Amino acid sequence: MTHHEYMTLLEKRVPEFTFTDNNDVVVTRLGLSITLFFKQGYTLEKREKILACFRRFREEFGTHLRFHDHEFNGMTKYSPENITKVENSILKKGIYDYGGWDISDAKNKHEAPSCIMHYLDSGDDDDGENSYLGLVLPWHYLKEVQGIERFNDWLAYLCQQLEPDSGDCGYCLCLPQDYDDYCPIEYELARRYPALQVNANAFAAARHYNQSTRGVNWITILNNRYIKRLGGEAWVRQVLSRDPAIHIENYANGLLIRAGQYPDLTPQTEGLSPHYLAVNQLIRPIRIKPVEGHSLHFYGDNQFDEQSTVAWYARYDLSSAGIEETWWERDHEAEDFRNVPSSPP
Repeated sequence: MTHHEYMTLLEKRVPEFTFTDNNDVVVTRLGLSITLFFKQGYTLEKREKILACFRRFREEFGTHLRFHDHEFNGMTKYSPENITKVENSILKKGIYDYGGWDISDAKNKHEAPSCIMHYLDSGDDDDGENSYLGLVLPWHYLKEVQGIERFNDWLAYLCQQLEPDSGDCGYCLCLPQDYDDYCPIEYELARRYPALQVNANAFAAARHYNQSTRGVNWITILNNRYIKRLGGEAWVRQVLSRDPAIHIENYANGLLIRAGQYPDLTPQTEGLSPHYLAVNQLIRPIRIKPVEGHSLHFYGDNQFDEQSTVAWYARYDLSSAGIEETWWERDHEAEDFRNVPSSPP
């Protein structure tokens, strides 16, 4: 598929991911995400590197950014003065205090952003605990041919700074800061599009991936310790060389496995990506085995629960018919997900 053909197809699908509420506020958008889980987020060295990532983000999108949220008191207005104060708060916080920061181009917490960087650390000094950083770029970031280059530069930079333990890249649904009411939309769209990454609560789920990964996407990021568990780099390369569309690159402490030239966004009704299936088959031994109580969503009907969460992690283990059967063997009698509530005036 040529770049033009890919973008033409993508543009036709974008409207399905865009919802507005009764006040014409956009509450969901398609985004292109880099999601990283990394260790030692509590250390001063790693906090400095996190802030370097935020500075780069502000350099690229600075004229568009207008909203932030964080784990500290006050400093609610997004301004140069408060940016400096939040940076100092992150550097000076106690090891056992949570550090977190979101910066986006949303007008407020009720609007879905087009681009956002957000992070949350582990809140303790346990080297085995994950911290989390997510970057979501506008869906059209790859529209220009040089967009792939820019995306690759972002991924290389973040991996260099954070040395991720695991992570992934692919399309996701951008939700407002006040997102709970819109999880049913993410659930419904994830059901229709298996490659759509479920990121609404990725920051909270990070602890579940301390010793495992959450699975395959367009780019799967694996620390060397996971590569060793799979049989070593030579074996991983040998197995995946059977599919010429899969490319493997090294980063500072692991491998980036790219399943195809572009991120997939094929509807479930049209079948599963063979490249994603191949990578999934290899990495299944290191994928999360959900414990009791683990769910991708937390509130109410017509959202992910324990059962559908297990099925989502295994979505590339099954035939497309199997996915449909497993996810919907119980009837969800919630209101239609298209009945989007209004944001406050």
